[in-house]
Amino acid sequence: MSTAHEAIRNLLGTYCEVMDAGDWGGLGALFAHARFRDENGVEVTSGAEGVAKLYGVMVQLHDGSPRTRHLVSGPVIEVEGEQAVCRSSFLVVQQVGDGPLQPVAAGRYRDTFAVVDGSWCFTERQFFLEQRGDMSSHMVNL
Repeated sequence: MSTAHEAIRNLLGTYCEVMDAGDWGGLGALFAHARFRDENGVEVTSGAEGVAKLYGVMVQLHDGSPRTRHLVSGPVIEVEGEQAVCRSSFLVVQQVGDGPLQPVAAGRYRDTFAVVDGSWCFTERQFFLEQRGDMSSHMVNL
């Protein structure tokens, strides 16, 4: 396993941490060099400010937290020099108040990465939302 693979796995894990903390500034920083695309390849937003703003208006917080657990699994990472592509699956579960823990979203990511100023970073995320649970307490407009 290369250091590139480990750095990319750490970026995926950090993504889960900042999402579950509702840390939109941290999320923006993580995607400062990236574009977000929907399943059709249409750019949704880009850069730190755009990503932070998108999630700030899209994700509902409950006492300062989205009350979620993001799980990214099965990353298939292909590294070529200082660029990489990763395909992975995701599952988001949520528990609000005393309600049940329940799956709210599942799908796939296609991420690209590059070395910028000596460190690996996200350069693009394309998301494929394939299964939806009750998202009424998680995201608006979905």
